[in-house]
This record gives sequence, structure tokens and C-alpha cells, in this order.
Amino acid sequence: MIINSDQNHKLRPGRSIVFGQHLTLGIVRGMWNASHFLDLYLGDAKGNGVQSYLKVFPNAKYQSAKASASRLLKKPSVIMAMKHKLEIMENVDKC
Repeated sequence: MIINSDQNHKLRPGRSIVFGQHLTLGIVRGMWNASHFLDLYLGDAKGNGVQSYLKVFPNAKYQSAKASASRLLKKPSVIMAMKHKLEIMENVDKC
């Protein structure tokens, strides 16, 4: 629940950060890992999720990397970030 100052401080459901909640190191690290994974996936690894995952997490076993890369590529936040990176790459190619 978030407090909405526009409606006399009534509580309503939302997806914003609420009081007492903050970005922890784990959340920031996860966001960076996902971004780094996408950079590799769209760049050097040429669409190979397993190889991208193994570069970000070098201690992972192949089967774990295979499952985790698939799971990561299905996350809505990763899909949105990938679309955004692809749009940027298309605009760079047009220059």
C-alpha cells in the first residue's frame, strides 16, 4: 500500500516504493546483473542466453545457467529493458 497525498492520505494499492522500503544492495546487484546479462545477450553472445549467463555468473553450472537464463528472459522487467536496448540499437544503426 502507498500513501497518496492527493486523496487525503488514504491508502491504495500500487507498485511504488512504500515507507520503510528501500533499494537494498541485493536489489541493485540484481538489476545490474540483468542489465549486464542483456548487454552480453544482445552483443557478444549473439542471442545465446546460456553463454551470457555464464559470463555474468561464472561459477554457475551449465544446466543451472540454461534454466536461469530462460527464467531471466521471461521476466517482464527484462523484456522491457531488452525492447528499450533494441530500440536504442536501431536508432544507432540509422545514424
